[in-house]
Amino acid sequence: MKRREFLQRSMALAAVAAIGQDGERQPAARPDVLFLSIEDFSPHRLGCHGDPVCESPNIDAFAASGVRFDLAHCSASPCNPSRTSMLSGLRPATTGITGNTGAWNKILKPGSTLPEHFAAHGYETVRCGKMFHAGHGGETFGDKDRWTRIVAPNADLPRIKSKRLPRQGPGIEYGKLRKEAAKRGEYLKGGSPFTYGPSGRDDSEEVDGRIAEQGIRILKQKQEKPLFLALGFHSPHLPFCAPQKYFDMYADVNVPLPRSPGSRPDGLPLDKTKTNKLNPYTVAGWKAAIVAHYATLSFVDVQVGRVLTALRESGRDRNTVVVLWSDHGFMLGEHFLWRKGPLYDHSSMVAMMIRAPGVTSPNGICTRPTESIDLFPTLCDLCGIPVPGGLEGITMKPLLADPERPWKKGAIITSGKRGRSIVTEAHRYNEYATKKGNIARRQLFDRAKDPGEFTNLAAQPAHAETVARLSALLKGGWKACLPEG
Repeated sequence: MKRREFLQRSMALAAVAAIGQDGERQPAARPDVLFLSIEDFSPHRLGCHGDPVCESPNIDAFAASGVRFDLAHCSASPCNPSRTSMLSGLRPATTGITGNTGAWNKILKPGSTLPEHFAAHGYETVRCGKMFHAGHGGETFGDKDRWTRIVAPNADLPRIKSKRLPRQGPGIEYGKLRKEAAKRGEYLKGGSPFTYGPSGRDDSEEVDGRIAEQGIRILKQKQEKPLFLALGFHSPHLPFCAPQKYFDMYADVNVPLPRSPGSRPDGLPLDKTKTNKLNPYTVAGWKAAIVAHYATLSFVDVQVGRVLTALRESGRDRNTVVVLWSDHGFMLGEHFLWRKGPLYDHSSMVAMMIRAPGVTSPNGICTRPTESIDLFPTLCDLCGIPVPGGLEGITMKPLLADPERPWKKGAIITSGKRGRSIVTEAHRYNEYATKKGNIARRQLFDRAKDPGEFTNLAAQPAHAETVARLSALLKGGWKACLPEG
């Protein structure tokens, strides 16, 4: 081990435990927690996951400082079921939150969520930005009683003077229709309008720039209690907007389009029924949308870097557990699909990285199936807090110490009320049920041979045993997938 690595390791261990004069190991103060949540992006887009185009140096560096989970999945996509599951430790089948319309705040009992549990055990829990899903269709899902303090992104910061530039993209007209409907008290389905483009503002005027600034200020404050700080970055959620300089980073890049079976030479689908004009539907629009997504992700990457630098400069990093997590993936034309929800990796796989002083080592890479729902018990375990009974995830602390150890048989993901999936190291297996509960369709993909998930093997006799085994695991639920021993 190099001297610098040895010193860093020694400092981390010293932050977790102190040695008394009598030579006995004494418990240190409970560690702080810095939870960095980022919306709507697949880890496939990151440089550390192999993307050849996207610039994400700060997230990549953080991933190298701890353990990066390369097969982590949310319990369900989109935002509401994923976030509800992670923050409650309960799966969508238990909460009934399977889409964005469910009012989680009316279902989760007071005191039952992750920040409330930490507050009950002596933590100051502070949120800036989005953690719980905030609402849908004009209905607000309030979380003010779930935190000890909420800091607004604009609190005590200079007034924003710059006007936003007009956006581009196929969602412009739909956005207008949606605003008109809202004035009439109506809600149009279809998700966020697909728009993008330079914002005309600088970092300090963007919401995520302000969230980073608030996080930096909080980290500089003296705390009487251990701190649980959650910063919820909005980008790269639609609209894909960021300061001009982040778009300039990709000005000379020829972005390759995802290719699927049934593509024309230019990448668009041969089957015109797969084209939805609410989403990018021309080659130029497709490329512009991907560039805009990368630009907004690079913008967030810089904000993450600012916060992590402030943490390091404060000296608190030696006793702070840091989590970086995306709530779900986002498809950029894979399978001619956009947004999130389908049971494919680009939709359900999440970025998940953890650095825990005294537990993790640098450059840890875990390829075992893991789940967002495991974050609740893991953070409790790392901070010496009792894990509540009834959680439907397990602590990953053993995996943080040894990322290559045997682990779960699979990660379980749901889509709506009738789609279910299990992801193992070797396969993804999907089942889609009818209203009566009968299995109407099955899919089996070989992860190594078919990473794009294009060839369905479920009906092939040679894979009947694999289908039966994975179907039985799905039927057994999350407990059937738990590690042995």
